[in-house]
Amino acid sequence: MNKVIGIDVGGTSIYGGLINEKGQIFKKTSEDTGSEGDKNIVLGRIKEIINELKEGEKVEAIGIGSPGFIDVKKGEVLTIGGNIMGWAGTKIKEELSKEFNNIPIFVENDANVAAICEEWIGAGKGLDSFIMLTLGTGVGGAIFSKKSGIWYGKNYQGAELGHTILYPNGRQCNCGQKGCVEQYISGSGIEKTYLELSGKRLKGKDIFNNCKNDENCKVTIDKFVEDLGTYLISIKNIFDPEGIIIGGGVINSKEFWWDKVLNYYNDNCNNPKGTKILPAKFLNDAGMIGAAKIALNNI
Repeated sequence: MNKVIGIDVGGTSIYGGLINEKGQIFKKTSEDTGSEGDKNIVLGRIKEIINELKEGEKVEAIGIGSPGFIDVKKGEVLTIGGNIMGWAGTKIKEELSKEFNNIPIFVENDANVAAICEEWIGAGKGLDSFIMLTLGTGVGGAIFSKKSGIWYGKNYQGAELGHTILYPNGRQCNCGQKGCVEQYISGSGIEKTYLELSGKRLKGKDIFNNCKNDENCKVTIDKFVEDLGTYLISIKNIFDPEGIIIGGGVINSKEFWWDKVLNYYNDNCNNPKGTKILPAKFLNDAGMIGAAKIALNNI
């Protein structure tokens, strides 16, 4: 049975796994992204993960899920590189092929690979159409239908759902716009809300964990619930998908907000029926499994 390496590059962490044709993970590892440094630091850590995973193994291909606008044919990041400093313009496939020139390498957007995983063996299996949202350091998006597959757009910039405007002239986003969804419902967005309220910095997971004892934490989560619920209503009314699947690191704290978001959506949407809102099944593993599926599809 063929084995490939799937790599999920995020703004905070890089996850990698050795995966077979059934989506089973045989080995996995992770490293900090090092996104405060230059792109060569990030590329170096990707190489370290690949070398660790392929030791003693026959690897047929490597799939990479990366933030940003991705030209999937060339395997490079276009004008926006997500939450990795200096990542725009990185020729991922070309750079990695210098060291792994005997292994085919394929590159895809990080939210797209998460959607591919969930459609293959996760929460999207059997759905005719769905929208994928990944709430992590930033917000990724993917649009999938059985008929057309992943929607890329003319310039590989389609489904950048994190960069739709939630608050006109709001917080400055790394993409150059102001008020993007990403600045409010991502992990970093939640931390910014708490900072604005309290004047203090606190990690997202601590904000959720302290919500019963810290009023600013409670208000922060209430705002997140309203913002995410509002955004889900917009997605429902724009796309009318069979499902909306929510993944990314923030989903790990869903016991604090999931039911509240569903209640807000149902109470405020003009027609909430017909679209299932589902948690992703594979969480932090979705990106690497989806990247592996891209590699498997192309060998």
